Amino acid sequence: MSATARDTEALFAHRASIGHAPGAPDEQRRSHLRLAPLARRKLGRSPVVASLVGVGIVLAIFATQLGLSIAISQGAYEARALEVEQRDLSRVERVLSQNVGKMSSPQNLAENAAALGMVQNVRPATLRLSDGAVLGSLESITSDPRGNIVPNSTLESMPVVDAEGLLVPRSAGVQAVASDPPVRWKGTLPAPDTH
Repeated sequence: MSATARDTEALFAHRASIGHAPGAPDEQRRSHLRLAPLARRKLGRSPVVASLVGVGIVLAIFATQLGLSIAISQGAYEARALEVEQRDLSRVERVLSQNVGKMSSPQNLAENAAALGMVQNVRPATLRLSDGAVLGSLESITSDPRGNIVPNSTLESMPVVDAEGLLVPRSAGVQAVASDPPVRWKGTLPAPDTH
């Protein structure tokens, strides 16, 4: 017999002992009342476990946010390092392009030609394209190599080519020219027919 049924019987027995008959109107009115069953314990998680899960989720969100911040700041540092490297490389490129400009100047080409033993033509001949006439004498004399008529002070730090084709300091190239006399060309230079 269940505990509820026993309690109900005990209630009827108690009322009978006090003089209430089981069919009395008061009894009918209260017959629909009964004892509530014992509350069953909910199976599931306790509040401690739920709070630990919530704290764990919050900590995971903070750790993710911290990791993303570190990754973004690391990318910013790398971008800054690349900008500095690009700036330095653009400076080097500018210096190298200036050096190329110096090396291709007419003064530098003339000095390198003289260092290689080439001689200058004092009275060059020219060719008129309209009728193919040669203006001037093809039998011109050559002169010893001489320095630039228009000096270029930016070339002082640039090297010059020596007789072996190696780059040497400009002062060494001038000494080599002074010590080795140029070889004079004998006869006329062969030239192709142009029309």
